[in-house]
Parts: sequence; structure tokens; C-alpha cells
Amino acid sequence: MKISEFIDPKGIKLQVALADQNDAIDKLIALHNEVGNLKDAEGFKQAILTREAKGSTAIGNGIAVPHGKSAAVEKAGLVAITCPGGVDYKAMDGNPSNLLFMIAAPEGGADTHLEVLAKLMQLLMDPAFCKNLVEAKTVDEFLSLIDAKEAEKDAASDVKPSVVAGAKKIVAVTACPTGIAHTFMAAE
Repeated sequence: MKISEFIDPKGIKLQVALADQNDAIDKLIALHNEVGNLKDAEGFKQAILTREAKGSTAIGNGIAVPHGKSAAVEKAGLVAITCPGGVDYKAMDGNPSNLLFMIAAPEGGADTHLEVLAKLMQLLMDPAFCKNLVEAKTVDEFLSLIDAKEAEKDAASDVKPSVVAGAKKIVAVTACPTGIAHTFMAAE
């Protein structure tokens, strides 16, 4: 599974000025609607707002990844906005978000959106990569950065770590509001 399978180039807007979190949500939902991921934009917005009411999906370090699973979604998809000036998305670290991805998943569908979220979060752990995405000048450059980072991660995962006799493997599980992504990151 590749991130590029879930993101239509028309679902990426670069260097967008956002007034606030609600403006960000509206613009991201509009992108999902524009690329045909939604049956009902208002219904999907309710799913996003319900999720945000449980805790912000801004993970800090300038990144927000709102997501929702809803009957209002036609097909799973991912959209993105860069906002160089940042927007207050209520991140736990108190910093503005300048790189926003939104995942839409159909209700009753497979948990593909969790795979996309986990893979995306693994890529976004690299601050230099995030900075390059925010500074991308074209959609093609933005997508090329994602493809290259994914290829790098995939190649690295093909390398088997050496095992020291008697060594134990530790995997962390978290109760953080963005816990699923953090759990996958901890496993990495």
C-alpha cells in the first residue's frame, strides 16, 4: 500500500492561508468533495467534528491529521494542505500547524485508513521531510517527496536488524488521543 494510491493530486493545495481550525476543516473537506471521496460533505464534517471533540488531531510539530470514518464517505482518500504561516489547530504542544492531511474512510469499510494513518505518521516523524513538504512549490514536487520518503522507508524496512542473543523487543502502547499512530511509530 502506497500513500500515493489514496491521494489525488487535485486533493493537494499548497501555501494556503487558513483563518482557524474550522476554516482548515472546511477547506480539507472541500478537497475531499472535489476529488469525489464524499457522498455528503456535511455528514462527513459532522464525523470530523465529533472526532475533534474527543481531542485535537493536531499531533504537534506543525502537523495535524484530522480523520473520520463515516457513511458520508464514498471512497477512502487522503487530502493535504500546506499553510506556511500556520494555523491554530489546538495542538498539544501549543504550536500552529502548517502541514495538514485529512483522511476520509467509509463506514463499514476495511481499516485501510488506519494503515494510511500509520504509514503517514511514520513518514512525518522526520522534521526535514515535513519542512520540505511545507516548502514544496508544486503538487508534483509534494508527491515526489512523499514517494521518495516512502521508498526510503520501504528499503530500510527490508534490512533485517541484527539480533543480540538474549535481547528483548519492546513495543510501547499509548493512551494518547492520537494513540494508533503513536503505537505504530513506537513499533517502528
